[in-house]
Amino acid sequence: MHSKPKKKRRGWLIALLAILVLVLVMVGAAALFVNSKLSLIDYSDGSIESPSPVEESEEEGFSVDLSGLEMKDPSALPQGETQTDDDILNVLILGTDERTVEFSSARADSIIILSLDLKEKTAKLVSLERGMGVPILEGEYEGEYDWLTHCFRYGGASLMLKEVQTCFNVDVDHYVRLNFTSVKNIVDILGGIDVELTAAEANYLNGGGNALQAGMNHLNGETALSYARLRAIDSDWSRVKRQRTVIQACMNSIRGADVKTLNALCDAILPYVQTNFTKLEILELMAQLPGFLGVQFEQMTIPVEGTYGGMIGLQGRGLFAVDFETNSQILHDFLYGEGNQ
Repeated sequence: MHSKPKKKRRGWLIALLAILVLVLVMVGAAALFVNSKLSLIDYSDGSIESPSPVEESEEEGFSVDLSGLEMKDPSALPQGETQTDDDILNVLILGTDERTVEFSSARADSIIILSLDLKEKTAKLVSLERGMGVPILEGEYEGEYDWLTHCFRYGGASLMLKEVQTCFNVDVDHYVRLNFTSVKNIVDILGGIDVELTAAEANYLNGGGNALQAGMNHLNGETALSYARLRAIDSDWSRVKRQRTVIQACMNSIRGADVKTLNALCDAILPYVQTNFTKLEILELMAQLPGFLGVQFEQMTIPVEGTYGGMIGLQGRGLFAVDFETNSQILHDFLYGEGNQ
């Protein structure tokens, strides 16, 4: 008499079990897919086994212009506890100058603090001028002063983190390293980026066979990379602004990218990425990323005008003599809000 309800319940039970199995299979497949992408990344604490000196022949014409600057002694490093905020994640982005997928000994030609407010979903970019004179904190040259960019050769990303933490008393424990090849690949996969050029920038880039003009232009990967490295027409200070412009333009393009494009980006870029984030930490961040799509970065450069002079460092190189205490406070106000201690 009750056989039909029992059969009906058994049917629903089988259907629910089938749905559960299907969900588990889909979740498992998604987990395997994500893990396969994250496995493309090189995970490292950032230390290097064989630090090496930097020879003059490797400078590629870069130098620090000390004309008009007052020569100064090294300033004292900032004191006090490092400010922290659970809602603020600071990541050191290092753009290195090797052109292959290999993570070789290199210089950090692009040094940027990416600051994410995980609560408000806002983001900031702080360029650290590579010619700043910093005290080398460990290794063979400990106690000497040299360009910040050279510290990557002396101790890898691990030393770069330590330099930034110590010289500016800033909470930054994680790094992401990319090389120049990845910039070209990113832009090309996105189908190019839109960048507004000055007449001087357009004329310089046209030397590479382009047909650009003053105003908004659509740049391919090769041209975007040349733009990001450009300092010949003005200065390294303008160059770091161009780097941030390229980052913002890429973010604008990613906002409208489809799944196929995003998958291609992962396959093309992740092999060029090295980091001390763990897979679990990256997964946790991925859950936050949708809130940052379309974000407009607040931007600045350290040191700020009027807070540095000139000095001579290792191997007679000219360095920017930075007032670390002043710039540390300026940086803290920018990252955490003015007046926060």
